Amino acid sequence: MAILKYINIKAPKTLNDLRIRHLKSLTDEKFQKDMDLKTIIEFISLITEAKRNDLNKVNISELRKVHEHCIGLFKDFKLAEPRKEISILNKDYVLVDPSKVGIGWHIDISNSDLQNDPSRLASLMYIEKDTIYGELDENLNMKYSNQERAKLFEEHLPLPDYLNLVSFFLRQSIELMSNYMVNKKTRISLLRAVRGLFGRN
Repeated sequence: MAILKYINIKAPKTLNDLRIRHLKSLTDEKFQKDMDLKTIIEFISLITEAKRNDLNKVNISELRKVHEHCIGLFKDFKLAEPRKEISILNKDYVLVDPSKVGIGWHIDISNSDLQNDPSRLASLMYIEKDTIYGELDENLNMKYSNQERAKLFEEHLPLPDYLNLVSFFLRQSIELMSNYMVNKKTRISLLRAVRGLFGRN
């Protein structure tokens, strides 16, 4: 992590240092156009998680350097296929195939607010290795909590992995929805989830 001059604030070195909680830096429209100083400070605060009051103390030339560095994190990123398997905190997770997973997964997707809870998508798309989505214990509770995975991925899943995952999910959803063999309930659940990613009802 790079240290900003004059104040002890850490800036990410690469895009892989960013997490799902930094997604707003890509999706908020105000960061997609020319920014005034107030918006630049807001953007840097989002990326570095520094307090805006601290950033107000930074020399303007230093602030612009940091801003250029943060913008530059995204310049070489290209979407790729998501990893079939990831390891987080020494635990392995595998990518779900939406065309093969059980109907319970589609129900959970359709009931998810993916726009306001983006880590939810990661928790549904990556599950513990050698498990089946929706497995129940003897008390009929899910063995592997979506909520716990969502919290884990929000904190530890690199942002590029999440972006690749979103792209994969959208492509898979479009393919499934255009396939006449997919039942109506599955099409509706995927459509709701896709609309949720874009904030549409």
